Amino acid sequence: MGDLVAGAVLALDLGGTQVRAAGVLPGGALVGVRRSLTPVAGGGDAIVAACIAALQGARDDLATLDVAPPIGIGISAPGPVDPRRGLILDPPNLGPTFRDIPLAARIEGELGLPAVLGRDTQVAALAEGRLGAAAGCGDFVYHTVSTGIGGAIVTGGRLMRGPDGTAGELGHLVVDRHGPPCGCGMPGHLEAIASGSGIARRAREAAVLGESDLLAELVLARGAAFGARDVAYAEEAGDAAAGRIMADARDAFAAVCVSLTDVFNPSLIVVGGSLAAGQGERLLGPARAAVERGAFRRPAARVAIVPASLGDDVGLVGGRVLFEERQASANAHAGPERVAW
Repeated sequence: MGDLVAGAVLALDLGGTQVRAAGVLPGGALVGVRRSLTPVAGGGDAIVAACIAALQGARDDLATLDVAPPIGIGISAPGPVDPRRGLILDPPNLGPTFRDIPLAARIEGELGLPAVLGRDTQVAALAEGRLGAAAGCGDFVYHTVSTGIGGAIVTGGRLMRGPDGTAGELGHLVVDRHGPPCGCGMPGHLEAIASGSGIARRAREAAVLGESDLLAELVLARGAAFGARDVAYAEEAGDAAAGRIMADARDAFAAVCVSLTDVFNPSLIVVGGSLAAGQGERLLGPARAAVERGAFRRPAARVAIVPASLGDDVGLVGGRVLFEERQASANAHAGPERVAW
């Protein structure tokens, strides 16, 4: 793969809910972590400004420590993206004006450091493959269940990107072609049913239709902050509508895990994201049972469905790994990045 990059790398993790940045040291330690809410309502320019401010803050924190100045920037962003040109194309959860944004170039121009960009789930797969739950595994699927749903596929030790760099958009697999609309506009995608935003949307609809007094109370009390966590709370409180919505989400996720097992024959399905972490075995247990019951015998016997191990830091740690991989690839004139074990 080539020599790893020495010194600190700045990392940015842009999500539908939060903007996070940090300096990442060799081995994955974080310095100067900055967090802020993603200003989706402010439009594309506001989101870019928040990203730049977070990185500048992290760089300023690094300057106060006995650490060499950062040598580059690795960016994790929602897909679809064009990683070769550093563009964020048309992510469904960042507002209608966030389209074809040259985020890497704008950040590079402001901070004066080389910047590389990757889709968040592919960046997370690099991190989990290097330092996390898939360390040493050459064939795995990374699946994130959070505000949105996404994924990445590693086969034979290589990250599957596709000719346009957009492969692995697992959240947009069709689960129910007559199902609710996804943020991308198409019906019945996994993201529409099992993501945090999809769960919250369906719960708001149930509240408006009078299907749940508790959900209506929570929507009124929480306002714009109402989310999947509130729906999970209502389920725990015995609310029937919330229970139905959460059960649909778990069933849809389990069905997709069966398909992933049959299509990719992975050794691992590594499941990350805040919603997955909150649900824990309530999400993973039914998925394992569905794979055992419904997938082909040979791949079902091989695959293990496990929680991701790097938590909220996966996008930041992965930002450093992404920068290292791109630098090594450029130095070696190689093709696609190779996951480094």
